[in-house]
Amino acid sequence: MLLIADSGSTKTDWCLVDKENRRKNFSSSGMNPYNTSEESMRQEIESVVCSNIDPNIVTQIVFYGAGCSSDDKKRSMKQILSTYFVNAKIEINHDLLGAARALCGNQKGICAILGTGSNSCLYDGIDIIENIPALGYVLCDEGAGTNIGKIVLRDYLRNLLPIDLSEKFSIQYPGEESDFLNRLYKGSVPNYYLASFAKFAIENKEHEYIKKIITNSFASFFDNQIVLYSEYKTMKINVIGSIGYLCRDIFCEVAKNYGMKVGKIIKAPLTDLVYFHTNLI
Repeated sequence: MLLIADSGSTKTDWCLVDKENRRKNFSSSGMNPYNTSEESMRQEIESVVCSNIDPNIVTQIVFYGAGCSSDDKKRSMKQILSTYFVNAKIEINHDLLGAARALCGNQKGICAILGTGSNSCLYDGIDIIENIPALGYVLCDEGAGTNIGKIVLRDYLRNLLPIDLSEKFSIQYPGEESDFLNRLYKGSVPNYYLASFAKFAIENKEHEYIKKIITNSFASFFDNQIVLYSEYKTMKINVIGSIGYLCRDIFCEVAKNYGMKVGKIIKAPLTDLVYFHTNLI
């Protein structure tokens, strides 16, 4: 029995696949080792994962996780899982490799993550061969929900949004300037708070002002990540993540301006990862 997981900071999607390719899907909380304690991860496995499946029947686990890029974090995650899945061979990978495999399979291409945060890589069909450091929402996250949400919130607080958008925003997100700033600077997850305002942008992406914000954010993503890859114009760019998927029309326009063709655009990787791994078995 094969168990595949795609884990972010807030949510982990799991799929158990048997020899007849029958599948059982379920979800648990995120298991990013940088912001989730070992105790919390163990509690989640015991209360959610082990209640959905019998860990003893699992013979192989492929876990793709945010925060699982370093050998140290991979070892920590493997140690946690091995406590419960005693009969399983366990493989821990970074979520960026999961995105590349879901998007490109065994083909070469440039892969982009455009969700709450952003990341990218050049994938040779087997492994990631180039990666521009993502650096997170404070320094970067061009093209991501944190970046788009930050611009929308900033323009609202500075009275730069057109009147019709400003009125919509105030109804959807009531509060004074101090309320927003307190949530942002004193809250525990400021990146997710910023990204929450990207929802407003997506709902109003046909508005000229919002479309310009999204377009400029995607252009910044290309300028600061994609054009830095060798021979980037010779390859298709593939995208995974809610922002890229829901704003794919705008993304395709921006890609065309940079002389690039767009390949696959999907919202989440798990279905394609199951296909990738079941075709390798």
